Amino acid sequence: MPTYRVGRTFIVESGHLLSQHPERCRFPHGHTRTVEVVVSGDRLDSHGMLVDFKALKLALSGEIEKFDHAMAINSNDPLLPELRRLYPADATVVFDAEEPTTEVIARHLFERIGAILAGGFAEDLYVIPAGSVKLERLRVSETPSTWAEVSE
Repeated sequence: MPTYRVGRTFIVESGHLLSQHPERCRFPHGHTRTVEVVVSGDRLDSHGMLVDFKALKLALSGEIEKFDHAMAINSNDPLLPELRRLYPADATVVFDAEEPTTEVIARHLFERIGAILAGGFAEDLYVIPAGSVKLERLRVSETPSTWAEVSE
């Protein structure tokens, strides 16, 4: 039985600060992050697709866009109270006692997107039946030459 794989790429402008980093990464800075999602399955639907690309976009955009123009920060970072005072709640993505490295962001998205796909998605004509595809891997690029990837 063949295995089919399809992917979708998302791009977000995202900031983070790594308060425990010994050099400049401890300061707030931003990246144009590319999030690449690869799903797999062994069955095509009645339209000859593993999953419709638009259905993937609709199902996953909300989770990925939480990072767009937001600052990822460790809950223990001393700047967090000031950021919360200055900016709306959706301007930060807070990681519980964990540095928001690219690896951690990739794992975070992998877990949430995996749960979305496992539970299924439906909006108008776009449906992803529960369990019909499996999240195979998720890659987050921090720069054009650096990335972190999470897979099963």
